[in-house]
Amino acid sequence: MSGTELVRYDAMCRAIAEAHAVDEVKDIHDKARAIEMDARQAQNSEAERQACEIRLRAERKCGELLGEQFDRTGRGRPEKVSDDTTLPEANISRDQSSQWQRLAAIPPAEFEADLADPMWHPTTSGLLQRHEARERPEVPMQRVDDRALWLWGRLQDFEREGLLDCAPEELLSTMLEHMEITTRRLAPLVAAWVGRIK
Repeated sequence: MSGTELVRYDAMCRAIAEAHAVDEVKDIHDKARAIEMDARQAQNSEAERQACEIRLRAERKCGELLGEQFDRTGRGRPEKVSDDTTLPEANISRDQSSQWQRLAAIPPAEFEADLADPMWHPTTSGLLQRHEARERPEVPMQRVDDRALWLWGRLQDFEREGLLDCAPEELLSTMLEHMEITTRRLAPLVAAWVGRIK
């Protein structure tokens, strides 16, 4: 992370921590989301991760503030983000409000540890699932075989890269000779193996 990026990251985290209004935090959330999308398109994984962390911190802070609004009014689910602004006016859905309040209920140390875990890409639902799994120790987290994870990723690559809509011969014609020979040898074996997946 460059010095400038670190300063910006720290400044946004500080702004979230010091915020007292949902719409203020939602504005930071939306900016972080835009940066995250731009970084993903630019294939800048470090910038994407930083923006994702800021967005998740903002979601958690919104959840805290929405929970405080509920505590103050004593009514069911909070319909307003402030005395003057409703959830729809702040462009927050009921599902987001609910998810963000659940994020806010995750203990801070657990939230920070999961956010910093380099072995996964944190998401709102992923953080909630990890927390809920820990809350139910009788239901162990399933260990995914590394090969299964690799297979899942490669199959998604076929879709992401548009290979499912592409003629195989078209791709083969662009290969070097040794690549084409290997591909023609292995492809039928792989196709037969994949065909066993029901």
